[in-house]
Amino acid sequence: MTVTYYEDDPKATHRRQILERLVTARQAEQAGNLPWEILGNPAYKQCLAPSLTVIITLYNYRTYVNQCLLSVFESVRKDLPGQFEILVIDDGSTDGSTALVESFLKKTALPLALVKKTFNTGLADTRNLGLRLARGKYCFILDADNWIYPDCLGQLYRAIAGTDYAAVYNIIVQFDDLTGKKVGLLSQYEWDVNELLTAPYIDAMALFDKEALLNVGGYSTELVKHGWFGWEDYDLWLKLAQANYNCKLVPQILSAYRLHSRSMLNTTQFYARKLCHYFEHKFEALLLVYPKHTRTITFGLEHDFLEAMV
Repeated sequence: MTVTYYEDDPKATHRRQILERLVTARQAEQAGNLPWEILGNPAYKQCLAPSLTVIITLYNYRTYVNQCLLSVFESVRKDLPGQFEILVIDDGSTDGSTALVESFLKKTALPLALVKKTFNTGLADTRNLGLRLARGKYCFILDADNWIYPDCLGQLYRAIAGTDYAAVYNIIVQFDDLTGKKVGLLSQYEWDVNELLTAPYIDAMALFDKEALLNVGGYSTELVKHGWFGWEDYDLWLKLAQANYNCKLVPQILSAYRLHSRSMLNTTQFYARKLCHYFEHKFEALLLVYPKHTRTITFGLEHDFLEAMV
């Protein structure tokens, strides 16, 4: 396994550990020892054909997961045929997060399951496990430090059901965790592949056709070899575009993104140049259709910056 290391890399040791755990987890599964445990409440066990699956990724977010779960529980369900299920995929939390989720298993009448992974293998692998275990045709991706508004799932389901969209996404409002103030919007522009190649502008919080995600290989676990976590969402949208899938904006604020010290938005810039260099090779076919001369920026970096990379 080739791993990219370079001078003053703050994540070199953590990267090596994550990659080793990924290998160990896959070896365990191949040997017939599933590296996860599923704890489902009675409603989850009875809900065999949900209309959609909410996949909540959790890692040491005890402070936030309560609000996240409650926001999903309060979803308006009039636009959803039948029930929806909630999968909380825990990536080896050590702060008591799972105990809090387990307490909800006893309280809610909604189909809820906690999936406890044996190994901490990172966000992409955690989301992919959620996709594998999801029983709904559509999957909503939600990190445990964010939350949704009551109409979110119903509005998005109504927009995607019966269409050929690979995903529908909504406008997301950003909140500062310390002040509680609104500080901006995410995912506010229509689907445009040339704009997507310019820079990431769509967040992970979206409702996906599960089959489309699986067709493009789900979330890319190899990105950690070239940098760190935080580019999985951008990579996924680019993979969907390269596979000629279409996506759609629902122009309403339906969810919220919490900005805090551990937000993915705060951990990506150090590795931007290396990851952009990797993306130039990975999405070469897409760049042939939408060449760089149609933009002054590609993958969030100005072209003279990209051309100076080694």
